[in-house]
Amino acid sequence: MKLWKNGLFYTMENEGETVSAVITDNEKIVAVGEEAELKKNFVKHLTEEIDLNGEIVFPGFVDSHLHLLWYGLSLARLNLNQLKSKTESMAKIREAVQRLSPNEWLFVEGYNENEWQDDSTPITKIDLDAISTNHPLLVRRIDYHNVVINTPLINKIGIKDGQIYNGGGEIQLDQEGKVTGVLKDEATNLAINAFPMATPKEQEEYLTLAIEDLWAKGVTGGHSEDLHYFNGFEGTLKTFHDVIEEKEKAFRVHLLIHHEELKAYNHSEESFLDGNPFIELGAMKIFYDGTVGSQTALMSRPYARSTNYGLKVQTDEVFVSLIKAARKAELPVAIHILGDHAFKKVIETLREYPPLIGQLDRMIHTPWLNKELLKEAKDLPLIFDLQPQFMSSDLPWALDVLGENHPPLVFAWKSIKDAGFPIAGGSDAPVEIPNPFYGIHAAVTRTVRGTESTKRYFPEEELSVFEALSLYTTGSAAAGYKKNSRGKIKSGYLSDFTILKQNPFKVKTEFLCDIEVSKTVIGGEIVFQNND
Repeated sequence: MKLWKNGLFYTMENEGETVSAVITDNEKIVAVGEEAELKKNFVKHLTEEIDLNGEIVFPGFVDSHLHLLWYGLSLARLNLNQLKSKTESMAKIREAVQRLSPNEWLFVEGYNENEWQDDSTPITKIDLDAISTNHPLLVRRIDYHNVVINTPLINKIGIKDGQIYNGGGEIQLDQEGKVTGVLKDEATNLAINAFPMATPKEQEEYLTLAIEDLWAKGVTGGHSEDLHYFNGFEGTLKTFHDVIEEKEKAFRVHLLIHHEELKAYNHSEESFLDGNPFIELGAMKIFYDGTVGSQTALMSRPYARSTNYGLKVQTDEVFVSLIKAARKAELPVAIHILGDHAFKKVIETLREYPPLIGQLDRMIHTPWLNKELLKEAKDLPLIFDLQPQFMSSDLPWALDVLGENHPPLVFAWKSIKDAGFPIAGGSDAPVEIPNPFYGIHAAVTRTVRGTESTKRYFPEEELSVFEALSLYTTGSAAAGYKKNSRGKIKSGYLSDFTILKQNPFKVKTEFLCDIEVSKTVIGGEIVFQNND
């Protein structure tokens, strides 16, 4: 057994509740309390003492919504998500192209025109053709709902001027009906699927990159949706087992099942929440609409200066059939919802086709709501999967895109919580950087991180520091059906800890995003240590 002593352990049982020492035995916390008492009771069993020198300890932070393999892939690829100008972004692409061998393809991640300070015009094929008319190029927007491709790739995949995409996406055409190179939502797969599939070895490298990066950010687990985009249900699941178990990259994953992989799941020997302490399967994932950035989130009122209301990724008939299929497989559903009208349509269907007793359907994102929608949803078995960083990244530009008729509840975390729904916190990495304190900062301050502006957006929806920390501890535990074994520092719970150099309850709230991780502990073992 190990004695972790001389720390300030926030149990997350109740706000302000702390202990100074903890006893762990491999995966489990055996006892919590004060050092002298624990030593007295367990002296015969102690094999190691770890002096934390006054550091701050929380239950291991878990990101409730991210894409682990995509995040690892984004770390391996050219990624534009931190660049603040179009000029610099195009220069980085040009540099990458110059390193390519003849006829080699290039896939670039993370462009975000809303962050560009010199030119906010989205990338088109004209921009990419100016870089290369020999190499097929694809640049994916940061929200993963929009890609732009150049003429060589357009020709490779056979898209023609005037072509209309049917099925929850769009091939964007100009006023003359010519292809702009921009593909939205489901149409993005026309280009993405043309790229060679990652090999099993590459997938393992991506997952390893992601896990090691998350350790350094104090993250001990994540709820991820990967089992469709790489090597199918069976092959991608094998990657998780190979890396986490065989290669001993300890990380606790709760894997959503993409609806197109439900047949594979039904024919497998896998089951919902099978008890594996590191790798479990969760709800069936469905996309209902798109994003505000791509103007494909389904809204009750049109976008500013347009007649566009967004789009449905699934028709009503298909969506109902997917819900029925999930229920037949005895699964809850996890639904991507951005627009307020999308939310209304979703809860109407879920009321008609509820999950099994004890299961919770997961509402992913839901940034645009109104009070009536929350009232309509009030008695449904739902958990809200929130991404606080989206507020910091999306406002104020999203208000301009939607216009003055935007829904009244904007990133309404407090209203959702006060309506009685459990809430969990994630990053949607690689859309955002999966640093929990970036999300906690956004949830508490309601400001845009990384700017000089102190403007607080809809401050009535702010969370307290304790509530924000709970998103990544007790909240994520609830989303994974682990309320009684994870998310708290308590006897019988997992010995996963996020150990910090600064106390988030003591720093000024504007500095929450700067808190540093000292150590990350999974199953009683230190997997990351910051020696700076």
